[in-house]
Amino acid sequence: MSATTAMIGSEAKLLARNPGVVIWTVILPVAASIIIASIPAAREPLDEFGGLSVFQVYQPILVLFVVALLAVQALPDVLTRYREMGILKRLRTTPASPSLLLVAQFVLTSAVSIMCLALIVVVPGIISGQWPQHPVGFIVSYVLTGWAFLGLGMVIASLFRNAKVAAGFGSLVFFVLMFFAGLWVPRATMPGWLHVTSNLTPSGAGTQALVDTATTGWPAIGYFGTLLVWGAVTTAIAVRTFKWE
Repeated sequence: MSATTAMIGSEAKLLARNPGVVIWTVILPVAASIIIASIPAAREPLDEFGGLSVFQVYQPILVLFVVALLAVQALPDVLTRYREMGILKRLRTTPASPSLLLVAQFVLTSAVSIMCLALIVVVPGIISGQWPQHPVGFIVSYVLTGWAFLGLGMVIASLFRNAKVAAGFGSLVFFVLMFFAGLWVPRATMPGWLHVTSNLTPSGAGTQALVDTATTGWPAIGYFGTLLVWGAVTTAIAVRTFKWE
C-alpha cells in the first residue's frame, strides 16, 4: 500500500467517525432533494421563480451546500487542528510528507461531494424525470464552483492559526455563501442590486450556472469567468500564505 493510499484511508476513517459531518454533508441534503422531487407541486413552474419550479431552484443549492460545508468548514478545521497539534510539523520528518495530507483531504472532499452530487441528481431524476439538460455544462459548472470553494477553504486554513477561530470564520463564510446562493432568499426574488452582488460571488455564479445547465443549456460565460477568477485568486493566496507550522 502506498503512503498516499494509507493516508487517504486513515483520513477516511477519521471522517467516518464524525457523525455530524456525515449527517450534514450526506444525509440531510440528499434527503431534502429526494423529498422535494417527490412532491408534484414542487415540480411545477412558478412565476415568482422566473418560470422555474421549487425543485429546479433548490437542487443546485443543495449541491453547493455539500461542497461549501466540506470546503470552507470541514477542511480548514482539520488542517488548523493538525497544525496546532504539531502533526504537520512531525509529518515533515517522515516519509509521509505534509503534502500527502493535503492530497488526502482533497481526495476525500472531492469523493464525498461527488457522491452526494450523484445522489442529489440521480435519485430525484428517477423520481421526477427531471435531468440536467446540458450534462457537460452541469459538470463543468460544478467543478469550477468546487475549485473556488476549495480555494476559499485553503485561504481560511492559511490565515488562521487557531482551530476554533478558523472554524468560526469558516461557519461565517459558509452562511454568506449559502445566502448568496439563494438558500433563504431565492435568487429570482432578490432585489436587483442584491442579485448583481450575488452574481459576483462564487456561490451565486455557481448556482446560476448549475440552474442554467440544468434547465436550458450552456450558461452565460460571465458566470464561468467569475468562478475562474475566484478559483485562481484564492488558490494563489493559499499557496503563498499556507504554513506547515
